[in-house]
Amino acid sequence: MTQTWVEQEGIDAALAVLRAMVTIADSTVERNTEQLTLTQFRALRVVVDRTPVTMGRVARELAMNPSSVTRACDRLVALNLLEKAPNPLNRRETLLAPTAPGRQLVDRVDRDRRRVLAGVLHRLDPAARVAAITALKRFAGAVEADESDSRSLLRHAT
Repeated sequence: MTQTWVEQEGIDAALAVLRAMVTIADSTVERNTEQLTLTQFRALRVVVDRTPVTMGRVARELAMNPSSVTRACDRLVALNLLEKAPNPLNRRETLLAPTAPGRQLVDRVDRDRRRVLAGVLHRLDPAARVAAITALKRFAGAVEADESDSRSLLRHAT
């Protein structure tokens, strides 16, 4: 099936927005911490959002090799951004939780991202801003629905 010119233009526009968002994500992590890689920050984000969480769940959430996640989380523990403890219900699992400095770092990056995004939205005229916000909400909803459907299909396939 061939794509129409309009579909291709939409895909190109979405790709440009994706690149801009990745730039914002990278720069806000870099600006707020010189000591973390983006992968380490993403692992910290998952732990903050899902506490308490196992290493295995972090690896699944990030679609990463468990040994890579273990190394990233060990670095976060060494920086006092995460705590590790054995899971009392399953001694083979390690539970992760953020420390106060870990939560503060995620909050600081979020504030910085909000500031940057507000500045970008502010540059748009009011009608374009409303349209962009509406489109972003719909796009995020479509992604969430797709992730939910994909996880459901994978669970039923095994």
